[in-house]
Amino acid sequence: MKKLITLLVLLVVTTGFCQVSNLDLNKFPLSTYLEAENNFPGGQILNSDYHTVSDDLGLLSFIRKDNDIADVDIVARYIYYKKDSLILELINEWDVANHNKKLNNKKDLEFRKNMLSFYLKGENAMIASMGDGTIEGSMPLEITENNTYYKSIIWNLENALIKLSITMSNNYNKETGEFPTHKVVVSMVATNITDRPAYTGKELIKRDRKEIPNIEHPIVSGKDPIYPGCENSVEKGVCLRNSVRELILKNINGEKLIINSGTIKIGFLVDINGTVKPWVSDITSNNSQLQEIALQTISGLPKMIPAYSKKTKQNVSAGNRFYLVIKDNKIANLE
Repeated sequence: MKKLITLLVLLVVTTGFCQVSNLDLNKFPLSTYLEAENNFPGGQILNSDYHTVSDDLGLLSFIRKDNDIADVDIVARYIYYKKDSLILELINEWDVANHNKKLNNKKDLEFRKNMLSFYLKGENAMIASMGDGTIEGSMPLEITENNTYYKSIIWNLENALIKLSITMSNNYNKETGEFPTHKVVVSMVATNITDRPAYTGKELIKRDRKEIPNIEHPIVSGKDPIYPGCENSVEKGVCLRNSVRELILKNINGEKLIINSGTIKIGFLVDINGTVKPWVSDITSNNSQLQEIALQTISGLPKMIPAYSKKTKQNVSAGNRFYLVIKDNKIANLE
């Protein structure tokens, strides 16, 4: 299967780039590609940032966990004909924008050097496999933190057009629509498909990028979400958990439910926008009434100040899992 994956998706995550000179994207059906994707950790992206221009074409996107570039995974995109699932284009991209939606997302020199090193490894391997291609742009071995760089190489093979490119820019001008960009892309377009409409324009369009308030303009708080009333607490995570415990107990007493001894596991996510999403499978108890009240309580939790990541300098989603122990209708495990 590993050999099959190498042929189908152009590169093997663990070993880098690989290519054969007579690559035929439709030698195998689309279903075989999708089966191969299951061999990578990750999965299908159900809400893609991209859409296809033509109604005749479909798009499937997958993410593959990867460590070649720090904090950047591979996103694989398949553009195919809906009528018979023939593949028009296969794209593999390492794009910072896929993982961080911040518009002014500049990268430091160390990151840029790592991306360049990764690109050069791929470029050398592909030239060794397919020979010299048509080059546009240039990429010096010594780069700076602020300069903009672009280079691409195109190979026109028997059955496919292959393109490898790298783009690195720290320029930001919202008024002109210029945003920092750091990405490496490998694309393969099938050139041996007959009896199809001639698509001369770009088939894949990125949806308009809009500011996400808590990413572009984050609320600088702490590693834990802040529950209303816990703003001045020293241990805000402890205050959050105890507040939720007390609210569940309040609702228990409101239902005049007598619990001599009971324990419930609690789990929920505080999203990047501060809303709360219960993890239903994590809200469990041997007392069905206690479990029902806890689920209703979590589902009605107020909006919170989201957690803040110092590393990415933006707000992030944060999960919470803890227990509530009740004895004689009192909380037995306040922190």
